[in-house]
Amino acid sequence: MERKERLKELILDLHNGVDEEIVKESFKKEFGHVSTVEISQIEQQLMEEGMEVEEIQKLCNVHASVFTGNIADLHTLDQVDSEMGHPLFVFRKENYGLHLFIENELKPMMETFKNDPSENNRKDLMALVKNLAEVDKHYSRKENLMFPYLEKNGIHGPTQVMWGKDDEVRDLIKLVLTRNLDNKGLINAIENAIEEVESMILKENDILSPLLLKNIKPYEWLVIADASPAIGYVFNGAIEGASPSDANHWLMQNSNTDGEETPNQEENIDFVQEGYIKFPSGLIKFEDMVHMMNTSPQDFTYIDKDDKVRYFSEGKHPVFARTRTIIGRDVRHCHPPKAVPVVNQMLIDFKAGTKDEETRIITPGTKVLLVRYYAVRDEKGEYIGTLELTEEISKIVDMVNELRSK
Repeated sequence: MERKERLKELILDLHNGVDEEIVKESFKKEFGHVSTVEISQIEQQLMEEGMEVEEIQKLCNVHASVFTGNIADLHTLDQVDSEMGHPLFVFRKENYGLHLFIENELKPMMETFKNDPSENNRKDLMALVKNLAEVDKHYSRKENLMFPYLEKNGIHGPTQVMWGKDDEVRDLIKLVLTRNLDNKGLINAIENAIEEVESMILKENDILSPLLLKNIKPYEWLVIADASPAIGYVFNGAIEGASPSDANHWLMQNSNTDGEETPNQEENIDFVQEGYIKFPSGLIKFEDMVHMMNTSPQDFTYIDKDDKVRYFSEGKHPVFARTRTIIGRDVRHCHPPKAVPVVNQMLIDFKAGTKDEETRIITPGTKVLLVRYYAVRDEKGEYIGTLELTEEISKIVDMVNELRSK
């Protein structure tokens, strides 16, 4: 039997209820170490053969406990573990900070609450759980910045499984924060959340990290580093080499290196193709862009800095009737005379920088019209136009009222 098939068989044994210790013993006898590539291939093959992602998630903790400590390519992390500020260095150090937070703050407070379940101690415990919920930033960077590069290299199974486990952690923490649990139920719920968080630390450090190093190119780490602050960091502020300033320093030191590939170099050929629109965050066919804007339930209208209408979307159910003859027209002339002073004052405020947005709700008959205006500014903060968004939201209002009445 092939090595991969036997590894898959061991995971299926776990799935079918074979005792974990028996499987561990078989693994130790038959395999010295296993690579992250093999683990990812197994998960992907199981999915391709019809096993649901949710089922693999159930196995995830168990088979990770079997494989953790036996990962053959952990040595590949030696270099990045000494490269302060590198996105993966920061990511792994966040796990260390998270571990310290759980051991030094959350668990001791749980013991305090067990011995004295006073209201003040409950408040202090809940405050720490809110801090734990910040792990969402750590998971979001992984899911939105790192996983795309694995998927680009054909690795889909492990990313789906791990994202599902992340959501389980989020749900467990949300349960603690949103449910009025009794004292015993509160402790049990927090312990369950901690168990899953600690398990994810092992998966990220021992299984995911080597996989990322094998599949993410040096210049792609620059893209990840550049985008990371927008999502945020957590549990890393006091750790040497892993603070936000350390991450920014690494990015500055490694950007624009002579002879190195640039983050978009491999896609430059696509950017110059006729019929495409290039954005800093990607590219899209012009015709796709038109259909996308016209599909939105919101109507878009853009007015330039000279107050001229330059664009409006043409959806199937426009909130306000518009014709193409308004293109180039002064926006004041697109409104009835009694509305002009209001429009004029809004534009004055936007241009002066005293206001960045304005919202109005109009209720003609049974409809509810949401109209929002936003000042559009360039990277220097200079006013360059106004974006108007309009949407008929009566069904959404009804849905909200129905949920609140339950």
